[in-house]
Parts: sequence; C-alpha cells; structure tokens
Amino acid sequence: MTATVQCTPELWPILATLRSRLTFRFSGTGRSATALVADGRGFLYGEFWHLGDVRPSCRTVPGLRCRAEDASDRLPNDAVPFDDGSVLLISTGALLFLSPDGKSRPAGRLPARPLMVAPAPDGSRAVLFIVRGTQSDECSAWLWRGPETPVRRLGALPALLPRGGGWLNPRGERYVLNVREGGGTIPTVYDLRTGARTVLPVDPVAGDIAWHTAPGTGEVLLVSTGTDGEGNRLRLFGPNGSTREVFATQRLSGTVTPVAMHPGGGLVALQVVDSPRQELVILDTATDEVRPMKSPDPCAVGAGAWSEVPSGAARFWSMSIGAGLPARMVAHDSEGWFDVDDGTAAGRYTAWAPSHAERLPGADGEIEAVVCGHQDWRSARHVVIGLHGGPADRWVLKFSQLFQVLAEHGVTVIAPNPRGSVGYGDAFHRHIVGSWAGPDLADILALACHVHESRGGEPLALYGASYGAFLALLAAGISPDLWSRVLAVAPLLSGDRLYPEASPQVRAMIDRLGGRAVLVDEAGPRDVLAQLPHITAPLVVLHGERDQIVPASQSSRLVQELRRLGRRPGIDFHHLEIAAAGHAPLDGSAELHHTVARFLAQGEWVVPPLPSVSRSGK
Repeated sequence: MTATVQCTPELWPILATLRSRLTFRFSGTGRSATALVADGRGFLYGEFWHLGDVRPSCRTVPGLRCRAEDASDRLPNDAVPFDDGSVLLISTGALLFLSPDGKSRPAGRLPARPLMVAPAPDGSRAVLFIVRGTQSDECSAWLWRGPETPVRRLGALPALLPRGGGWLNPRGERYVLNVREGGGTIPTVYDLRTGARTVLPVDPVAGDIAWHTAPGTGEVLLVSTGTDGEGNRLRLFGPNGSTREVFATQRLSGTVTPVAMHPGGGLVALQVVDSPRQELVILDTATDEVRPMKSPDPCAVGAGAWSEVPSGAARFWSMSIGAGLPARMVAHDSEGWFDVDDGTAAGRYTAWAPSHAERLPGADGEIEAVVCGHQDWRSARHVVIGLHGGPADRWVLKFSQLFQVLAEHGVTVIAPNPRGSVGYGDAFHRHIVGSWAGPDLADILALACHVHESRGGEPLALYGASYGAFLALLAAGISPDLWSRVLAVAPLLSGDRLYPEASPQVRAMIDRLGGRAVLVDEAGPRDVLAQLPHITAPLVVLHGERDQIVPASQSSRLVQELRRLGRRPGIDFHHLEIAAAGHAPLDGSAELHHTVARFLAQGEWVVPPLPSVSRSGK
C-alpha cells in the first residue's frame, strides 16, 4: 500500500462556496446580468452583475431571498436584469418587480411559464414574453413596460421554435421569430405595434433559422440546416433584403455554434467543439474572417453577450467554464481575457487541479480522455480510471468537484470517452446500439492495459457511475488483475435486468439503444451478476435510496449475490445506501467525497457519519 496522502483541509470549505446558479440571463445590452442561486442551505437568492462599469462587480440582489420549500408558485424560476439595477422576477404564478433598493411591486401575471423571454434591446425596463398555449402549440405575445403598467397581451402567434431570433431595431418594436410550418422553420418579423408578421426573404431550401440579431444594424445571423452536405453554414441577412454567405466558418473543424452577436453588428462569438476540446473564436462578418479569442484555457460557454465599455471598445461576456475551473464570469476584449470576482472563496481560488484532453489507445484506434490531477498520470502516486454514465453521455473539459477532491488526495483521474460516447458523431455513438458493454468496454480495457503497463504493472483504481458503474463491475470481472479497488455508484446489473424496474423514460432509452440485448462472447455475458464471481479487488457499492433513474434495488440484488458467493461484507465488499439521496448520492456531501477519495487513493474504507444510512459491510 502506498503512503497515506492527507487532503488539504481548506479545500472543502472553498468548494462549499461554489455557487449553484439555477438560471443566468443578460440584459438586452449585455451591460448587466442576473442569476438565481441556491446556497446549499435551503435558500434561493439572486446575484446582479454590473458589467457596464469601468470596474465590473457582482452583488446580491436586495429583497430576494426565498426558502426552497416555499410554495412552488411563489418561487422565482427566472430573473430579468435591467441596466438601472432593477430586476423582474418570473414565477409560475406571477411577475414581481424589484427596484435597485429591493422594494417589490406586483407586475401582473402570465398564463403559463414563458417559452421565450426577451429583455428590451436598450436595457430599459421592458420585456417581451412568448407563451405557448396549454391546449396547442400556438403561442401568444405579452409585453411588460415597467412597474407602473402590468403585463398585457399583444396577440396570438403560430407555433414557434423556442430558440433563436432577437430584436431587429434598438427601440424594441420589431422582433424576429422562427415560425414552425410544414415541418420546417420560417424566420418571421413580428411588429409589436401592429401585430403584423412579415416573412424574411430567405432561401426556404437552406432551412434557415434566425439565430441572432444585431438591433443596431437590423442584421440577422442565419444558421442553415439544409441537406446539401455543407457543414457550419452561416448566412447574414441585411436590412436591404439581401442575404450573403459566410465562408470562414465552413473551414473550421468540429461543430460551430454562434454564441452571441454584437448589437451593433460586425462581430459574432462562436463556440467550436471538436470533442472534447472546446474553444471560442470571433467571426468578423465585414471581412468574413475568423480569429481566435486567445485564452489560457479552453472555454465551454454558457450564456454570452457583447457590450461596449465606456471607451467604446467591444467586450464579450460569458458565464463560462474553463478546463478544470468552476463557472465564472469572464470577459474578452483587445487586452485578452479576465475574470470578474463573484465575491466567493471559490471564485478567487487559483490552485485547482488542471484538466486537459489526451488521446490514448483504445481497442480499435485512439480514443480521447479527460485527464485531471496535479500530477502526470505516468508518475502520479495514484491513478483512477473514471467511467461516465449514460450510455449516451461523455466527459468534457469542465469542473468536477469529485475530481478536485481526488486530486487533493494525490489521485490523477483518467476519464475516457470510449466508443458509444456522444460528441464524436452518430457513427461513433451507434457502436453500442444493441451491444452494451461491447466496443465501449473493449476500449476501456485496452486503455487500462496501456496505462497499467506504462506505470510498471501497478494495478489501477476504477470508478464508475450509473452505466459507468455497470461497465466498471464488468471490467473488474473480465480483467481482475488490472484493478486494485473498484467503486460503483448507482450501478445497473444489465439493461435487461433494469428494464422491468425502470421509469418509462429510462425504458425508452434502453429500447432506443438496444440495451435489452445481452452480449455474450469469450469473456462471458455482459451481466454483472454473471461476472461477480471473478471480481477479486475490494469493492464499494454506493446507491441513493430515492434513485429514480437506477433503483436502489439493483444494488441490493448485487449485494445478495455477493453474500451468496460467500463474499464477506466489511472485508471483501462494502455497500452503502444513502437515505433521501437520488441518482447522484455524493452531491453536497463532504464526508462522502472524502471517504470515496480515501478509498480510491489508499483502499481505506470508513463509513462516514451520515444520518439514517443502510450499511451492508461496515
């Protein structure tokens, strides 16, 4: 056994200050933003970002603090910022206006939760709402123009695509919508003053969707979805009625998604995903050129917006996630990238374990893996192979609380995306249709053998959650000599064994991916119960009592079989069912995170002091 590694005691208090942002929204100008935030102690509050100042800042929204157990129709589910510091709260039952000093005033009611929310393009107190009908796909438009005037209905609208579009002029009088008709989408200008709708003169064969607009120039950025085989096709519709092709994006590899368009036109921020790598680039529509946003880390972008700083220069804002970094407000201008302090210890912490993407051998060519840790995996004190759930899922370069705790215990994580993972094209994903734990498990074992040999034959730790736990248990049985210990969180026994106990949504996923077919080859059936006799590594099985995705009965059946085989609880295996927990039982628990990290680093298992847990093997 390797030497004990002590976890930095300050890390969890820092992790505990991470803000769980439930919503995030920019104002129409991009000069302010709001988020609804859960504090982890049963309260919901808001944060307001002043982004148009010389020194951007973040503050708590006065007058907004709710108990999470309050009636759901009173809890806000969205917050709209205005550049004067006021906020409009949207709940199921009503709208509530909060002035900058926190004084509240009812602002009327909407018939349902809005499908689209469009703050006024000039940052003033005005919002356009699009609400879908309760009995059909037809919609209605509603307008709120300040606390003195309750929200009012403007008129009926046809069925709409619930994304894309935007304001077409600075005063907020015309808005571009994507109307669904005949199986296609028709970009349409809606005049709020008259209720008139005018179809944009674009090519119907191209399948254009109005993605972003520049209200200062009247331009519309179109994403073309036609079947002509051209990838990353963007077009620009001008106020003179002409449409021109943008060629620069067609030379980019990966998937290109427009994130934000400058309200004055000319600049578009694009996210380029060539899985698992992600980066941001700037499209200059005037010159039809793309230039990188030079950043020290790749960025996975959430909401984004352009604005102008007092000097008149363009600045791009995003609530984004960098490689190995938690969500934070970042900005890019002519000087490069910088962060805006959100006032938390996590926001100021700089010693996070870094992450990067690496290509490693699979069973049929190289596959990509996310690697996270303070040490190179070839020489790290401990290495764990981490398997994602799904199976229609993948690891991406984003912040992981568990990976950070593991890194503080001296563990470097290698998290592969084997065949079957999403994000690499449909052909890559469909390898596992009707063949669960076939090509994906082969890739995992090939990668593990490579890492095992590169580290001088030292056995590896193995972690998996959900479908990843299913793969981990099979890998531990098929190649027992590779593993020093195995941790399975919310495992399923097989797609076929899960099917009778699963929810309708999970059963539909199993049917779609052919999960009831049990692959059998020289390694044996891909059924966890059939492989249990071959597992020799110490095993820990964790499950949430209220798991609605993979019921805890799957782990209970596994434990029954282990006992039948003569495996000794508390010695050969440990089973912990966490009361009141769901499909992600580690979430929010410092005790569980550190207990799991100690086990994966050193093989030490001590049941944490949790209330009302079911323990098989203390």
